[in-house]
Amino acid sequence: MLEQIDKYFNNELSLSERKDFEHQLATDAELADNTAFYLNANLAAKNLANEKRKAEFDTLRQGISSRPVRKIKPVSWAVGIAASILLVVGFWRINQASETNTDEFANIYIQEHFENLPVKMDANADSLQMGLRLFNEKKLKEAQRIFEAILYRKNNDSESIKYAGITALRLGEYDKALEYFRSLGKQTNLFSNPGKFYEAITLMKQQPVNKKEVEDLLQEVIDNNLEGKSEAEKISNQ
Repeated sequence: MLEQIDKYFNNELSLSERKDFEHQLATDAELADNTAFYLNANLAAKNLANEKRKAEFDTLRQGISSRPVRKIKPVSWAVGIAASILLVVGFWRINQASETNTDEFANIYIQEHFENLPVKMDANADSLQMGLRLFNEKKLKEAQRIFEAILYRKNNDSESIKYAGITALRLGEYDKALEYFRSLGKQTNLFSNPGKFYEAITLMKQQPVNKKEVEDLLQEVIDNNLEGKSEAEKISNQ
């Protein structure tokens, strides 16, 4: 079990394996306890290493001030250098994990929310419903053309803006998706507006990720109680 936990925090699991692990973590008390033990053990080891290094430097400084000449054993320096390297690698892994987790969160959100879009079961379907059906049939380019045609006639139609942005996101056209979501986010007359949160999701997919911009958007969603607040809080707490 600890091996699986270690693989999770070292980003050695596939996307489906990570999802399974996270689901199990929410329902399996034993796994939750072992995960807590793993994190506490790593934190304790890091603190111990820091305290040991501090003690070594204090001893070295005191020795230098009290003795004219003092030879330091090569082994001690080797240990110190090795410890420094491990700390650097540790910080690098933390940063890498943060970026990977953000990208994976975006992928999971897109899979769960943008795989199929709601369609009204109406024989007299309008253009918007036709575009949604094409989207669900994975005919994304055709759906995109319909949404954009609607916007050509009604450039402030919030539903068409939202679905045009989602379609562009699914197509990997991130700049276009951002343009739509930013336009949606500026509309103040909507009861529920996901524009800001969708903009953050899109920015998570762009490389390199602009962490500051993503964090600011998520905080804005949380502070203003906008649509996507619960998801934004989950990302911010990672």
